[in-house]
Amino acid sequence: MNYSDEFYISLIGEVFDGYSTDFFEGQEVFVKHLNIRDQRYIHNYYEKYKNIALVKGIDSESAMLERLKKDGMWDEKDDSKISSLELEIGNLKKTRDAVFLPSQKETFQKNIDEKKKELYGLKSKRAEVVGVTAESYATSRCGDEMLRFSLFKDNNFNDYLFSEEDFAELEPHQVIKLGGIVNNSAERLGEENIKWAVLRPFFSMYLSNCENINDFYGQAVVTLSVYQLKVAMYGKVFHSIFQYTDDIPDSIKEDPDKLMAFSEAQRNKDSNKSSSGLRDDADASAIFGATKDDMQQLASDGKAVSLSEEMEKAGGKLDMKQMMRLAGHDV
Repeated sequence: MNYSDEFYISLIGEVFDGYSTDFFEGQEVFVKHLNIRDQRYIHNYYEKYKNIALVKGIDSESAMLERLKKDGMWDEKDDSKISSLELEIGNLKKTRDAVFLPSQKETFQKNIDEKKKELYGLKSKRAEVVGVTAESYATSRCGDEMLRFSLFKDNNFNDYLFSEEDFAELEPHQVIKLGGIVNNSAERLGEENIKWAVLRPFFSMYLSNCENINDFYGQAVVTLSVYQLKVAMYGKVFHSIFQYTDDIPDSIKEDPDKLMAFSEAQRNKDSNKSSSGLRDDADASAIFGATKDDMQQLASDGKAVSLSEEMEKAGGKLDMKQMMRLAGHDV
């Protein structure tokens, strides 16, 4: 995901400002980037309308599901499958983040995407069977309020674009348009774009300043938006990598995923050396299962080798001496 420098400069400027801008029916609109206190307000709003729904006699989701199970309209096995998929996806994400070969990360991500698709199908089926619940009612009200709560007439966030009464009078197509404005802002400021922006040359002078978030922004952490926190977090991560990782290839210095993978590979290599008796000057790394692209991305000295390729060259078999030489041992 690599855009022009102008795009990333604009993106970082939005993050620093704490808002995005757009136009709605000819009027400039300011989209506030929410912070933890704003999120708490939205959470409390959700709880308020969930309780209102319960008082009105609308069942909770758990109560509705129990009734549907008794009536044979929902299977307990489907609930178990949903819980199993959620746990599996969480574990796959942890494993994806722990491996360092790009090809392995890609494989895990494909598996995650497949599981997410299956999970979405089951949850959609459950939502259709369950119908309106106290939670779904609260979520709907909360979604509208979150939209209204994010839109302002000014960049100081003094005047909402719409009062609660005026927002309730909007036509559906107007609400959809406003939702698109907020969603476009969120998509543009997504985590992938932030990672790339932080590694652009124009941001390099800021990297060392990300160590202290309070000083960097000149305000309390609790007032910072999620995007501001992510910029500082990735700035700190990449600054640390540049400080403590040797021989980073120039070709990956502006690619966040390859840079982090390379740093992880170097840490693993150093750890393996210290625990397995490798020479300090060992200059070859054998990585089983690595593709050619992996080796090009991760090799810092041009001497990394793919164990699977070396086995193929040797007729499908390597003896102990050959294995030890590839790993950098004296034999």
